[in-house]
Amino acid sequence: MPDRAWLQAYLDAFNRNDFAGFGAYYADDVQFFGQAATLTGREAVLDFYRGVKARLDEQVDLLSFVGSEAMIAAEIRTTLVAKEDWPDFPTGPLMQGQRRQSINFAFYDLVDSKFTRIRSARFRRIE
Repeated sequence: MPDRAWLQAYLDAFNRNDFAGFGAYYADDVQFFGQAATLTGREAVLDFYRGVKARLDEQVDLLSFVGSEAMIAAEIRTTLVAKEDWPDFPTGPLMQGQRRQSINFAFYDLVDSKFTRIRSARFRRIE
């Protein structure tokens, strides 16, 4: 059963931009409902993050975890640092070097230890 260490391994791969590593957690037809995009399919999610990570350094830190075989709920701190100006960034303009942090809730539906649906929402922005 996926546990906190399992989810942390996913986040570690995400933080080091290991697309094959974190992409292995996605079902082929994963549904992704994020703050900046709604996507379907592993390749669509990976392509989205390739574009984001080309323009931002993104670090996610696991703050709390509740999980079962079918679902994980997590509280995550996200830190973004803009590598370049991104005036039309979906959650608000970012200028090169600007840092933004937020606390987010993420829900991961699982089948056979693969994410089939990911939903996230910002709880609060850290100033």
